Order: sequence, then structure tokens, then C-alpha cells
Amino acid sequence: MLNHARPGARAIGAAVVAILVLGSAVGAEAATKKKVVKHTRAVTLTYRGGCTVDDPAVSASDTSGCSMFGAAGWQVPAKSTERFVTVTVTDATGQKVPGAFWTGSGANGHTTAFCGSMKDYGVPQGGVVLALDAIGAVTKCPGLATQGTVKLVFSNLP
Repeated sequence: MLNHARPGARAIGAAVVAILVLGSAVGAEAATKKKVVKHTRAVTLTYRGGCTVDDPAVSASDTSGCSMFGAAGWQVPAKSTERFVTVTVTDATGQKVPGAFWTGSGANGHTTAFCGSMKDYGVPQGGVVLALDAIGAVTKCPGLATQGTVKLVFSNLP
């Protein structure tokens, strides 16, 4: 006689096989997902004096005139995978130094000012244009660029 209160061996076996198949599919999917790894590249620049006069925000020109004389104005290319940059300025005075990133061209350009540092600035296609302030025109900050280093850390993730 059949006992209907107890499941059959075939039903139990089929359920176990189904669970094993589903479990292996979930495990295989998890194993094939790639974990995105943060990659960084550091660039250290030195300066002697600020670059307000040649700052694109002030004169609509690039910063090449400043960097030729060691002043704080640069165009730094980015790699195609680099989406963010963090900037930290260390001045000989120990004070925070005002600076700005520049995007666009001429009168259609835009500055993004910072004081001493900025984290995870979105890198425009091609790289960044950066200038430190010599006269305090870009942003209110306690110091002015005298002499020191700028550390840029480019990354693919914020």
C-alpha cells in the first residue's frame, strides 16, 4: 500500500539534483564576475611661484608660459582609463595654497577652484590644466604659491 504522507525517493532525489544544479549555476556566475580594481598613477610637480597671470581663468591662455619658468601652471595629460584626479599642494610656507583646474577654451572655459587640495576631480578628456594662485584672485585661501610641490594622483575609480 502507498503511504501518501511521506514523499517518494524519486521526488527527494529530483529535488536534491535541482538544488545542486541551481547552486552550481549561482556559484559559476559569482566566479565569472570580475572585480573592478582601482588603479592609480602619481605625478609630482615642483614650482617656484604662482601662475595667476597666465591662468586661463584670468587671461584665457594656457599655462605653458608659467611652467617654462618653473612657476605653478601645467597641462598634465591623462591616460584613457583615468577618470579622476586628487591634488595635494605642499607649499614651503606650510599654508594652504589656492589653485584651480581649468576646462574649456578661452571665454567659454570654466575654473574649479580649490584650497590646498581637492579629492576626485573629474578628469576632462585629454588631461588636466592646473594653476596655483600667486595673488589670491582665484579663491580665498590663507596662503599664496611660493615654492613647493603638487602631487596629482590619477585613478580609474573615485
